[in-house]
Amino acid sequence: MLKVIVVDDQTEILEQVASGIEAYVKFEKLDVNLTLATGDPQAVLTYVKENPNDKYLFFLDIDLATESYTGIDLASELRKLLPYEAIVFLTSHEELSLIVLEHRVLPLDYIVKQSDFTKVMKAVKIDLQRTLELIGQESKINKSYFTYVKRGRHYRIATTDIYYFEAMPGSPHLISLYANNKRLNIRRSLSQIEEQLNADFYRCHRGYLINLARVVALDPVEKMVYFDEEQAIACPVATRRLRDLKRKLT
Repeated sequence: MLKVIVVDDQTEILEQVASGIEAYVKFEKLDVNLTLATGDPQAVLTYVKENPNDKYLFFLDIDLATESYTGIDLASELRKLLPYEAIVFLTSHEELSLIVLEHRVLPLDYIVKQSDFTKVMKAVKIDLQRTLELIGQESKINKSYFTYVKRGRHYRIATTDIYYFEAMPGSPHLISLYANNKRLNIRRSLSQIEEQLNADFYRCHRGYLINLARVVALDPVEKMVYFDEEQAIACPVATRRLRDLKRKLT
């Protein structure tokens, strides 16, 4: 799902853009959610920090004037947290685009605020569709990699290097990733990870998600799956998953 966030300190414009997006998304049945419509930049940063793995499209008022942030300041902060997410500037001054270039924000688009709101919404709709298309193209490429966030920085690892994921007992949103010469902990649920990965990954147990392509052996008696000849790298298989797992491995 694409999450849309609109930021503008002019209430009338904020409400028009937000309601226009909601109506368009509902009519077209798009996999899009208007997550925030606000004049508070800090609310946006707080939300993004708490949900760093989601896909976003930001519509930001470039003329935003709060005590803490201008629209360009907010965009710069968002770029640090989410280097690749789409940002569209709403502006009354086209000449401000030069200032944006100086800050290296690289927006998807600029939409000029004008009295004819239908033109504004036409541009908003185009940017929504463009972002969804980009996400579709990106997802095809990203199936070869698993991306994750640690300490506010984005990393990726080739899926072919991964053995399995394990949910930590008592902490379902703390996941251990086991890969070639690597083990790391990430904050995500197994279900969220499963959605991100390709068909080579299989939920063999409530607490385990394995890479079928890395499986070396399955022991149906011990209900264990192994990822190396020495059987040093292994994880359990739920009884109800044994038959299906055998089928997938043959």
